[in-house]
Amino acid sequence: MSASPGKVEIQGVTEIAGEKVFALRFIQGRNPDWVQRPFFARYDDQATWLHHLKPAFGDEKWFWEDEYEAIREDKLAAAAHAD
Repeated sequence: MSASPGKVEIQGVTEIAGEKVFALRFIQGRNPDWVQRPFFARYDDQATWLHHLKPAFGDEKWFWEDEYEAIREDKLAAAAHAD
């Protein structure tokens, strides 16, 4: 699926440490270091998009979330200065 942080592949559903999860990975990301790195979302059969998913294993946010927010803020600041 295409999302603002990058293109994310849902590799499947699995169970890890007793938790049913989606196995995900970036196939393209705002930061190339994110590509091919697996990450996991809590299983949600009602989710239809990346922003509907929550990180698995009690994590508060995705491994890429802070960096992505900084990238967004930098782009917004650059666009504001371009005016």
